[in-house]
Formats: sequence, C-alpha cells, structure tokens
Amino acid sequence: MSATPADVDQDVLAETLAVAARLLGGPLRAVGQPFPGSRRTLVVRTVDPSGRSFVVKRYLSEEGREAYAREASALEALTGVAQTPTLVAESSDPRLVVMGDLGDGTHLADALLGDDADRAAATLSGWATAVAGLHRAGHQVRDTFEAGVLARSSEPVDVDYLPAHLAEAVSVWNRLAAALDVAVPDGTFDVLASVPERFRVDACSLSAADMCPDNNLVRDTRLVLLDFEFALWRPIVWDAAYLRVPWPTCWCAWSLETSAAEVALGRWRDAVAVEWPEVLGSDFDHDLDLATEAWAWLAGSWCLAGLVDGEPQRVNPVKPMPRMPDRVLRFLRTAAAGRALPELAEVALRLARAVETTYAATDVPLAPAFTGGAFR
Repeated sequence: MSATPADVDQDVLAETLAVAARLLGGPLRAVGQPFPGSRRTLVVRTVDPSGRSFVVKRYLSEEGREAYAREASALEALTGVAQTPTLVAESSDPRLVVMGDLGDGTHLADALLGDDADRAAATLSGWATAVAGLHRAGHQVRDTFEAGVLARSSEPVDVDYLPAHLAEAVSVWNRLAAALDVAVPDGTFDVLASVPERFRVDACSLSAADMCPDNNLVRDTRLVLLDFEFALWRPIVWDAAYLRVPWPTCWCAWSLETSAAEVALGRWRDAVAVEWPEVLGSDFDHDLDLATEAWAWLAGSWCLAGLVDGEPQRVNPVKPMPRMPDRVLRFLRTAAAGRALPELAEVALRLARAVETTYAATDVPLAPAFTGGAFR
C-alpha cells in the first residue's frame, strides 16, 4: 500500500532529518513532501546550507532490517561502477541511508501509462539497457555485496532467497489447486523446487530484484535503476524474464506489445553478451523459457493466494493495476506453454480454466501507451 504525506509521522520525519544531519556534519531541511511509496520506508529529499541535495531513506518496519542490509550493501558495492544512486552515508540505528540526489525525472511506468507507443518502446529498451549495465557491473562485486549484507544483518540472511520461495510455492500450489477443486497427483509441483538446478548457462550477478517500471529515473536519454531493498545475487535470466511474463512482482503489470518487448530483450542480450557470450545461444533460450515459466508459477501463487484467501484488492488511482484474476490467468497461460516445464503444462491449463470460471478472469490489457492511451 502506498504512503501519502498525511501518513508520515512528523516526529519520525524530524528524527530522520536529525540523524542524517549528524551523519553529514551539518543541518538539513526537507524539500517538499516525502516521496510517495511503501509503508516500509520514509523517503525524503533534503538540502544542506550550501545547496547540496540528498535523498534520505529510512526503513520503518521490522522488515526494514533486511531491506536496509541489502540496499546499503548494494549501493556501497555499486558506487563508482554502475549507474545507481551514490551511497553517501548510513546509520544502522535507526536504519537509514543517505544517497546522492539524482534530481527529478519520469520513469518507465509513466511511459507505459501514457499515450505514446514510440516513447514507451524506447523507454522499455532503455530499461533493458540499464539492467544489462547493472548485470555487467554487478558481476564484479559479489564479495563486497555479500560481505556487506552479512555484516549489516543481525541474524542469518539468504543472499539469494529465490530458491526458498520456489520450494515454498510447492505446498502453496497444492493448497490452491485443492481450493479450486483441481485434482493433482501427489508431488505434481515438486519440480518447482528444482528450477535453480536446471539452468544451463552460468551467468549470475547482483540484481535489484524489484526492478519494476516505477523503480527507475529517466533523465534526458539516461535511465537509472532505483530501489535496492530486495537486492540479491542470482542468475541474470530472472531479470531478463521480466520482459516475457511481464513484471511478475510489480503493480504496473499491464501487457507489453510483443515487438517492443522482444526488441528490448534483444538489446539486453546484446549488451550482456560482452560478459557472457552464451546468452546469445540456444542454452540461454532454454533458461529464458525456464525463468519465464518459473516466474509464472511463483508470482501466480502469490496473486492467486490473495484471491483464494479473500484479501481485499487494493485500488490506487495513481498506480492503476490490472485485475488480479486477469494476472493469475495470464500467469497460468504462460505456464501452460510448457516449453521448459512440460510436466506442468496440463495442470496449468486446468488451473487456468478454473480461474477463468471462478473469478471471471480475462486477458490483461496492453499498457495504454500501446493502445493510444486507453486500457483495452
């Protein structure tokens, strides 16, 4: 759920500014209202007496312990080697980071929700190029990142948490299939836990993980990735598959125009091939199919669980989202392709029919930019 300026505790804001000021050795004042975003964090633009501008991000909840460790470690490791915000200072109590201010701009979500298909396609390719740049730079900083996460964590942390999520999805899908009256043999979904072992190309790097269409800044012709709260080390194919699913972990999950997505994916592959030539080969084609279908099963479990459990669907006019049943149907239709996980194709089809019937699910519309500015 998104925070609004009215939600901000003024005492917390004042304390945050005071801590950041101590870190920088001089007074700071807030510029405008805090940025809208997650209730997990407070993000505010500040300025010092000399006119230098900084962005201060404070982690508010217990979940913030790990988010702080991951983001501060990623920014520290990437400073000077990637186009990411610069880590200027940090505090572990209270947990916050001070970053260089990149200024104002738009983001990919703005382009997708607009009415200019050319702009949306160009920004999508810019996103892919930025992700490729992160992968190439992040490939060199594994030790620094992992050491930083462990040093900043008060308890054990999985640097790559995706295998655990996939293992958990096995039992979740057993429950969801039963809830939809779709009978499946015992062990049907066990294959999901084996996905990390099935990749053929060894190509891993630091990933921001939550690289959603609004977690970036477009200025002139340059796109910079933001938000490293969920940063981890993992195969780069997981990020590339965002263009195929699309946006499995994000609110702005509208469908992409096929040719625009394929052009962006081609840009990404060409750029990372400098470091990993294998991404241009058939083994990586297999890995891309595998990551795409695995994302469909994983994100599909998250989305369908909310429907089955009767969780209220969020509505935010600033962040228009596709209907959750439609997203689930798209995930299951993607999984039904079965190019990489053929053993799950038939059950995906049956689950898709059940979702279509139970929740009146239909196709996820294209992002408005590809339809003249309207959802259809």
